[in-house]
Amino acid sequence: MPFARFDRYVERHAAAYVERLQALCRMPSVAARGTGMRAMAETVEQSMQRIGAGTRSFKIGSGYPIIYGEFGAGSHCYIVYSHYDVQPVGQLTAWSSGPFAAAVRDGKLYARGAANSKGDLVARLAAVEAYQKTFGKLPVCLRFIVEGEDGLGSPSLYQFTAEHPEMLRADGCIWDDGYKDTKERLLLSLGFKGITFLELRAYGARTDLHSKWGGIVPNPAWNLVQALSTIVSPKGVITIDGFSSHVAPIADEDAKSLKQLEIDEAGLKREFKINHWVRGMTGRALTKELIFGPTCTICGIQTGHTEAGAKTVLPGMAVARLDFRLVPDLSPALVVSLLRAHLDARGFEDVEVNEIASAPFVKSSIGSSVARAAIESATEVYGASPIVYPLDPASGPIGAVCGVTLPPTPLVSFGVSYAGSNQHAPDENIRLEDFMQGIKYFGRLIHRLAQIAKDDRRESSTMESFVQFKIEKS
Repeated sequence: MPFARFDRYVERHAAAYVERLQALCRMPSVAARGTGMRAMAETVEQSMQRIGAGTRSFKIGSGYPIIYGEFGAGSHCYIVYSHYDVQPVGQLTAWSSGPFAAAVRDGKLYARGAANSKGDLVARLAAVEAYQKTFGKLPVCLRFIVEGEDGLGSPSLYQFTAEHPEMLRADGCIWDDGYKDTKERLLLSLGFKGITFLELRAYGARTDLHSKWGGIVPNPAWNLVQALSTIVSPKGVITIDGFSSHVAPIADEDAKSLKQLEIDEAGLKREFKINHWVRGMTGRALTKELIFGPTCTICGIQTGHTEAGAKTVLPGMAVARLDFRLVPDLSPALVVSLLRAHLDARGFEDVEVNEIASAPFVKSSIGSSVARAAIESATEVYGASPIVYPLDPASGPIGAVCGVTLPPTPLVSFGVSYAGSNQHAPDENIRLEDFMQGIKYFGRLIHRLAQIAKDDRRESSTMESFVQFKIEKS
C-alpha cells in the first residue's frame, strides 16, 4: 500500500497534531470582538513556515491579516481556503468547559473553533507535513489562503482577491466546510448557497419609557414583530412579494444528483431534539428543501428589558437580525430590493433595512479534477463513497476566491466535524478520530490530484499527436 508509511507517520505524530490544535484553540480569535486576532494570524503564518511554506501576510486597511502560504510545485495548482477567526462564544454558562480551554473528554476536543474551522486547518497542514516527510516535495502546488473575517462577511478577502487575481489562478479550490452525517457518511459539497445578512430596526420614543404610555406612544417592538410576520408565513414559506418568481428551476444535473441523496431524518431529529420538520416535510421534499430551498431565518431579536427581574418598559427601539440563504437566481442585492419594496407596500416604511454582509451562491461540476480527486480518495480512509451535495446549505465568501477568474474555479468542500459538532453553538467539538482521518484523507487527496494532473497531460499530449497526424495526412 503506497500510503502505509504515510499513515504510520501520522499515527506516530498523532499526539503532537492534537497538541497543535489545542494550542490554536486556546488562543481566542473572535473577529466580532477583535480578540486575539493579530496573535492568531502570526501563529498561523509561523505554522506554515515551520513545515516549509513560503508565506506572505496581507493587511487590508483596518482589517485582520490574510495569510498566504505556498507548498509544492507542478503544472497544476489548487487553492486551500480556511479561516482563523471563530464565532462569539455566547453564554459561558452553556459550556461544559471553558470555550478556549480545548479540553479533551471521551475522545472529543471541545473548543470554540475546533470544528469551524481550526480543526480543518491543522489537519491539512499536518497532512502536508506528513506527505513531505514520507513522499517528498508535493507534486502539485497548494496555495493556502487563511483569512480572519469569515464571521464578518470577509470584506478584506474580497478586496485582497480583487487586487491580487494572479494569486487566485488555480485548477481547483478546496474549501473547509463539511462533516460526517448521522450515519457516519462523509459529506462533500460542490457549491454553497449565497447569503445576505440583514438588520431590521424600528424606532419609537427617544428612549425606553414607563409602560404606562403604551396606549398612546408607538411601540417599535410591535411594529417590528408585525413587519416580520409578513415576511414568512405561519407554515414557514417566504412570502415576500415576487421572491419565489426569481428562484430558478433545478438544473438537470442537480435533479439527477438529488435523486441519489437522502437525509437521515430520524438521526437528525434525535440530534436536534425535535419531533417534526417545517411544513411536515419528509423524504425527497425534505432533501430538496435543505439543498435547493431558499431560507429566511430570524437569528436574533433585541428590544426592551430581557434581563432577570420585572421591569415594565415601553421600548424605544427594536432590532432583528435576519439571514437569507440564497439559491439560483437570487442575489443579495435583489433580495434587499424585494424586501424593501415588500415592507413599504405594507406601511412599514419606517422599518430600516441595513445589509451587514452578503455573498453570492457558487456551484461547480462533479466532473472537475478537484471533485473527482476528493470523491476517489475518500473510500480508502472512510470505507465508503462520500455523499455529494451539489449545493451546501451553508454559505461563505466562495465568490471572492472562486469567482475572480473566468471560468470560475471549480471547488469541493469537506471537513473534520460530525453531525454533533455544535458549530456556532455551545460545546463546539470534534472527535479526535475524525481529525486523524481528515489528515490521512487530505494526504491521499494531494496524491490523487497529482495523478489526475498527470493523466490529463497524457490525454492532452495524445490528442495533440492525433490532431497533428490528421493534419499531416490531409
